[in-house]
Amino acid sequence: MDTAPAPGRGTPLLTLLNRPVVLLALGLGLSAAAGSAFIAVVNHSLLPIDVKPLVQLFFLLSAIGTGMFAAFEQEMTRAVSRALALGHSEADVIRHQVRNAAWVGIGTVAAVCAASPYITHHWFYGDWLVFGELLIGLAGIWASFLIRGVLSGRQQFRSYAITMVVEGLARLLPSLVLALLGVGSTWSQGLVFALGSAVAAVSGLFVARAPIPFEAPAGAEAEVAASSEPETANQAAVRLARLTGGVLAGQVLMYAMPLVVNGRLSSPSEAGLVQAVGAAVGLTRLALLILFPLQAPLLPKLSAAAALGRMAEVRRMTGILVAVCICAGLAGVAGVGLAGSWVMINVMGAKTPLSTALLMELATGTLFLLVANILQSALTALNRQQTVLVAWSLGVVAMFIVFAVPLGPLTTAAIASLVGPAVTMVVMAWDVLRTTGGRHAASASSAQPEGEPGKAEPVVEPASRQST
Repeated sequence: MDTAPAPGRGTPLLTLLNRPVVLLALGLGLSAAAGSAFIAVVNHSLLPIDVKPLVQLFFLLSAIGTGMFAAFEQEMTRAVSRALALGHSEADVIRHQVRNAAWVGIGTVAAVCAASPYITHHWFYGDWLVFGELLIGLAGIWASFLIRGVLSGRQQFRSYAITMVVEGLARLLPSLVLALLGVGSTWSQGLVFALGSAVAAVSGLFVARAPIPFEAPAGAEAEVAASSEPETANQAAVRLARLTGGVLAGQVLMYAMPLVVNGRLSSPSEAGLVQAVGAAVGLTRLALLILFPLQAPLLPKLSAAAALGRMAEVRRMTGILVAVCICAGLAGVAGVGLAGSWVMINVMGAKTPLSTALLMELATGTLFLLVANILQSALTALNRQQTVLVAWSLGVVAMFIVFAVPLGPLTTAAIASLVGPAVTMVVMAWDVLRTTGGRHAASASSAQPEGEPGKAEPVVEPASRQST
């Protein structure tokens, strides 16, 4: 990690906040909480009819932006940390990733623009200004994921955290000011939310020059590094394509439920129920906050360990964090059961109450998502991007089977939020165990072709030699 400031320098509070671990947790938590806080602010300050496009903007930016572009950060992190661990050129892998990301970004914006009449009519209720804010938000998310991937891959976690603090504050503070002054509107609040990622990306350019804390491998690990080959542009493109497909399917799994359910609640009299469903998803997904302080330092460490053949370390770190996520998820389910209804009305600003059972079912689905995201990090580090794609896709298929059953909208929301994530989690867990388990797992690398996870090589080879 970045070098911590000298003890006793400044006030104790500033010294504490300057520690990378503390700043990382604060920054990632603030950025993640900004989404739920934004929904709460607009629910309290605007009429339900004015909030409807903003709720959909939040979910679409999450589903499309994160779905299409989150893989940039993970693949950049994996490629940069692997290059630094093995002594390869960092500049080359960054170039490969940026070039591939540019093509994905151009294609995504083109597809969104082609679908603009449907998106604007169906989800933004004819408000073209909000559609423009969707494009602004997508551009900012594209840039921020790339910059954070470089910072995470270098293990510059303080710099990484600063960009997250900036993003959270850039969304929360202007939104609160607009609400307190009574001048907020659909377009102004939407613009504030859309610009958050762009401001964070710009801030990342100013903090990217911190020292890189990687150490050269020694002993047998040095032999592995010396015998490994740099990742080619074609390998980078294939792995990014697979991971992008998987992450996109994951975002569909996370956000299709509120989009589909809210799309079925189209009459003006149901605006309060749309608002409540959006608030419920925002509340029950708060447990996902724990992912961010865990995932940012996890992936570069897992990638370096996998590249050097340390399968036991990969398995151990993954198991510990899965246990942490299960505990956090269970705490979230219990918290929602005890106080969820009160928080929905008094904090999230929902005008229509939802049952405690529904809130607990949504929170249980979040527990499954927590575990699946940790397993995704392990699979990415092991170059098992194909499994990530298959697992999330199977979850989406299971969820849409639920949508096809003629049930009420809230019953559909409850069942879909459980079935899809559960299928994904099970498939990922099975492949992680197969890839890191077995007699030779402690010494053998994950460097086998995808589709043959059970075959461990008798000699250590770098994970990058896995076929694509």
